[in-house]
Amino acid sequence: MDTNAQPPEKSTLKYAILIAVTAAVIVCIVREELSSEQRIVNLTGRKLAVLTNPPHLRAADVLAQWFNEETGAVVQNVVVDYKDMLQETLKDTLSGKPALDVVMIWYADLGTLAEKGSLADLTDFIEKNRNIIRPDDFIPSLYAPYTLYKGRRWAVPYDGDTHVLFYRKSLLSEYRLSPPETWDDYLNIARTVTEKGKDKGIYGAAIMAPRIPMIIVSSFMNRLGCFGGSLLDDKGRPAVNSPESVTALSAMVEQSRYALPTPLETDWEVSRDAFLSGRVAMAEQWTDIGVMAEDAAESVIRGDWGAVQIPKGSGSKGRHAPALNAGFSLAVSARAPNPDVARAYILFTSRPDITLRLNLINGGIDPVRISVLKSQEYRKFAPQVSSAVQAALGGASAWPNVPQTPKLLDELTSNLVMALEGRKTPQQAMDDTQARWLDILK
Repeated sequence: MDTNAQPPEKSTLKYAILIAVTAAVIVCIVREELSSEQRIVNLTGRKLAVLTNPPHLRAADVLAQWFNEETGAVVQNVVVDYKDMLQETLKDTLSGKPALDVVMIWYADLGTLAEKGSLADLTDFIEKNRNIIRPDDFIPSLYAPYTLYKGRRWAVPYDGDTHVLFYRKSLLSEYRLSPPETWDDYLNIARTVTEKGKDKGIYGAAIMAPRIPMIIVSSFMNRLGCFGGSLLDDKGRPAVNSPESVTALSAMVEQSRYALPTPLETDWEVSRDAFLSGRVAMAEQWTDIGVMAEDAAESVIRGDWGAVQIPKGSGSKGRHAPALNAGFSLAVSARAPNPDVARAYILFTSRPDITLRLNLINGGIDPVRISVLKSQEYRKFAPQVSSAVQAALGGASAWPNVPQTPKLLDELTSNLVMALEGRKTPQQAMDDTQARWLDILK
C-alpha cells in the first residue's frame, strides 16, 4: 500500500452490473430485517469528519455517499498518509480544537491510542447494538486484535487485511512450474524465472521491503509463522531471535536476490503495478489485487493469474500460517465534536449489509465478516481469491497491539533492512532486535 497511491476509479461493466444488482437485493433484505428506527436516523445538515488514507479513499467516499443518502449527514473525509495516521490522531485529540469525529486506525496502534485516551470506549455501545452490529459474525482471528485492549472494545473491524500469494499462470506454465506449496518451491520459481527472464524485464517475484514497518514487517511475518516462529512467546515475551525467526529472515534474504529490483524500494504500489503489468511471476499482496487483476483499466493479465495461500516453511514446524498484515478498524475519537453522529456512522458502517456492499466494489477493503466470505455475491465478485482469503483469515496470527508496538516495529524494521542490505547477518539482525525489544518491554 503506497502512501501516494490513488484508489482505482474504474471497474469492468461485468462487475458494475453485479455490484448494482447485488446491492439492491441486499438493501431490500436488510430493510425488511431492521426496524425503521434502526434503519433511518435523521441527521440532515449534521457534519462529520472521518480520518482515512489514500488507498482507502474511494471506499470512504462511497460510505460518505451512502451515509448521506440514508441519514442526511454530510461526511468530510480527512486524508493523511497511512504512516502518519497515528500521529495525526494523537495530535487532534490533544489540540485545543479537535476536528476528527471518526478515526480509521491500524490495529497495531490500538494499545497506544487507548492508553493515550484518544479513543472512546465502545464496549457498551457494541453490546447495546448487538442485533445490528452482529459481532459474532466478525472473523474470530481479527475481531479481538482489531478491537480489544485491556478487556474493553475501542473500535469495530473495517478492513480485514492479510496476504495471499498471487501468481501469473502463463509464466509458470512457460517453465513447467506449479504454484508454490513451500517457500523452497517459491525460491525455485523466483530463481528460474528471474535467471531466464530478467534480460526481458521479467522477474520471478516482487518482495515488498521498504523502510516502512507496515510493509517490510508484513513480508517478514509471511515467512515467520510459516516456519513455526512468532514475535512473542505464549507469555508475551520477545521471541524474535528464535531459530525459526532466523530461518525466516534467511529465506527472505535469499529470495530477495531473485526479486524485482530492489525489494527495499518495492512498496505496495510498485509491487501491484509490476504484477498487473505482467512483469513478475509472483507477488505477496493484499487480497484486493485479485479484483484489480480482472479490471481491464488496470491489468494486462486478466484471466492469466491465480491465488494460493502463503507458502509453508520446511521442517517439522512448517505450516501455512498467514498473518494479519496491516488491517484497519473504525473508532470514535474521545474528543469528537459530534459524538452522536460519529456513533451513528460507526453503527451504519459496521452493519452486515453495508460491509458486504463495500466488499463488492474495487475500493481496497477486504472482508471482516464470516457472512461475506461465505456469500455467493462475494464468491462471484472475487472467485479466484475468495477461497484463499477464507483459508488465510481463518487462522491468521495478529501483530502486537501494545502501547510499545510502534517502537518495537521500528527496531525490527531497521534490522530487517540491514539484513537485506548485507550489513548484518540474519542471526545478528534478530539478536539485536531481541535485545532492543527486551529493553523496550522491561
